[in-house]
Amino acid sequence: MAVTGMATIDYLYVLDSHPVEDSENPVRQHDVVVGGPAGRGAIAAARLGNGGVKLYLLCGTGVHAEVLRTELGKEPLDATLFERKQVSQHSAVIVTADRGTRSTIWLPQPYADDEFLTELPSVFDGADGALLDCTDPVLSTAAITSCRERNVPIVIDTGGYKESSEAYLRGIDYIVSPQKFFGERTPGVSLEHAMEQAFDDFRPRVLVATQGQRGGVFLDETGWHRYRGHPVETKDSCGAGDTFHGAFAWAVAAGADTAAALDIASWSAARKCAVFGNGGIPDSIQLQQFLAGEA
Repeated sequence: MAVTGMATIDYLYVLDSHPVEDSENPVRQHDVVVGGPAGRGAIAAARLGNGGVKLYLLCGTGVHAEVLRTELGKEPLDATLFERKQVSQHSAVIVTADRGTRSTIWLPQPYADDEFLTELPSVFDGADGALLDCTDPVLSTAAITSCRERNVPIVIDTGGYKESSEAYLRGIDYIVSPQKFFGERTPGVSLEHAMEQAFDDFRPRVLVATQGQRGGVFLDETGWHRYRGHPVETKDSCGAGDTFHGAFAWAVAAGADTAAALDIASWSAARKCAVFGNGGIPDSIQLQQFLAGEA
């Protein structure tokens, strides 16, 4: 499986509540973890599959780039990072102790350039699936082209709605979006109508709307379906969506049908939320326990 898109370093701080202007806020807990749709998604896929994941991305230079390399090196994946001369991407993430909600302050990663794109196609050679995001339209377009030339199934994490994604979402195998994507794309209509419109416009194999702990819905050529949530006591919701997408992409690449893949993804995201940082993202042993009804 191959992954490209945005990865970053998240500096996590747990506070009693979200800070107000001109306040001092003691930190209850702190951690440094890999974040971003591609970064955390690749980790989720690699842990569930015990390896077999290639991650290809750009980063800046300096201490944050070194931390990113170090943290990725702890995971069972093959990460290739290309440095560009700018302060490397990183985020300060404030998590509230009472509800696990978050606020993020971030610096972006470099955008794809010609040198990076020249090397990109080989990343998908022999891949059984691809996980992409919509953070860089040029990168997304190039990655989709490479996957189609190699008949590699694509899972794309849209995040919130971006008009630029209209140019390349048509014909993607699996489009996975938060519910808000559809409301932002087609305001003033029901989720059902907005998803049907997106399905007609993009013609994916599967269109998914995630709804957090409630689970979500998906639409394919056979009609409407719902997948379940796996409620937990939330300690840290940061990266739940990234974990969901990585787990789903891995399950699809491993041969699971859509319903089974979404159940694995929903469970994986819940496990992530139950533990502060990335320690809750499950591995292959925990997955087998879950599938056997033991977790």
